[in-house]
Amino acid sequence: MLFTSIDEIRQFLAVGAGTDFNRLKPHIQNAETAYLRPLLGPVLFKELQDFYNNPEAELPAENKILLPELLSLAQRTLIHLTYWSGFQVLNATISDGGFKRTENEKVKSLFKYQEVELKEYFKTTGFNGLDEILFYLEMEIGKSTEETVNFKSFVDSGAWTILKSSFIPDTNTFNAIVFINYSRLTFLRLKSSMQLVEDLDIKPLLDETIFDEIKLEMVKKTPSAKVSAILPFIQKAMAYLATALLMEESGADLTDKGLYFESTSSENNLTTNMQPAESDRINFLAKRNKAIGQNYLDRLKSYLIANATDWPTYSGQAGNALRRNNTDKKSFWAC
Repeated sequence: MLFTSIDEIRQFLAVGAGTDFNRLKPHIQNAETAYLRPLLGPVLFKELQDFYNNPEAELPAENKILLPELLSLAQRTLIHLTYWSGFQVLNATISDGGFKRTENEKVKSLFKYQEVELKEYFKTTGFNGLDEILFYLEMEIGKSTEETVNFKSFVDSGAWTILKSSFIPDTNTFNAIVFINYSRLTFLRLKSSMQLVEDLDIKPLLDETIFDEIKLEMVKKTPSAKVSAILPFIQKAMAYLATALLMEESGADLTDKGLYFESTSSENNLTTNMQPAESDRINFLAKRNKAIGQNYLDRLKSYLIANATDWPTYSGQAGNALRRNNTDKKSFWAC
């Protein structure tokens, strides 16, 4: 666990002097298990835990610089997610007599709207912190050399934020098409939707020969001119169709970073529904993005047809489906 005392917690959150660490401890462990460990992956999380337990241990030079900053980001994020995920239990007294609200003549419970706002603060700060961790890891890994790869265990994990084999490889590229507030969590949550769009929409449209050629070329340091030209059409279709799929599946919009974690749904831990018509808005946005995505698929087809010299194997070239030899036919098609 990345905390052992209230004094450590006070560096990141102004908790009262009478706060019982033992009461917080199970909620810290729950937040670590639900959010921090899945984000970092088991290997990097263990490296961070080992560093916390023994910061004076012998480490590679780069880790002595990188791990303290990562630990600070992780602790600040963790304590906010602890109070968010454990809010209901921490806000109650549990005894043999049952569950009671904490209240006396001097201290009274929050009003309902204050509870909602406080929980939203903990949630927003916590998930923004997870995004900051991903950004920090991404930036430091980008500074790696051939001899030394920073946070290699994270690069090798399923949580790595750069998807080199995807048509949309990173958060910034996606955000330039559909605004996701530069959230790495949202981008990772979209990974399965992007794969689905690639398999069911993009690949059948391109045909296997063109698809394989683009895939092989786009991962090169300098892709060919024709691949660089066609990629934006593919990326725009994929981004809009993938976001539509995610919104249809989750019933939430793209701002809910918690959707990256299976244990967190759009309605989880919300005391009240602040916007009764939210589902209508999400349905509208999903349909809108789906329509835009289909429009970009049509533009991709038109581009392939218009650039037949670059893509001669494309089977959907203009008029192919309508042209035929009318000789000896009872009917004819005019072009």
